[in-house]
Amino acid sequence: MTKPAFEDVLLLNGAASLGKAAVLCSMIDNEHDDEIVVFLAKYGIKSVITRAGGNGENLKNKILRNTFGAAENSGIMAVTPKNRHAVVTLVEEILRSLEGPLINVSGGGLKIGLAVHDKDLAMSVFGTVGLPGLNIDREVSATRVLHHCLEN
Repeated sequence: MTKPAFEDVLLLNGAASLGKAAVLCSMIDNEHDDEIVVFLAKYGIKSVITRAGGNGENLKNKILRNTFGAAENSGIMAVTPKNRHAVVTLVEEILRSLEGPLINVSGGGLKIGLAVHDKDLAMSVFGTVGLPGLNIDREVSATRVLHHCLEN
């Protein structure tokens, strides 16, 4: 069986899906991070990959801070109040989807993918959360897309 090409995953009805682009960034093996960013650029998608790890509230804080840092330092979007609001909105929605008793007390590590096309922004996270010392790990993922939210 042959492995599917990136195009087989990225394209939706013949067009590049921004949400899928963010998912690819968050799920790709670490050694292929640069390759996926270059690949997505061929479709006019600017992307960046970062990571966050920690425990409880510290993990949530790192998700927000690392996402901001990656978005603003990579140049995938302009640093403006409106664009910062878009990032906060996505992080808030992602955290809400992961919210539960386990995330508040657990430790974890997540890979975060951000993708931008025109005025649209997508974010995806993938990783594990668990209770240290108990060998209880859960795989988690979430993706959100905001359309017409960015300014140049």
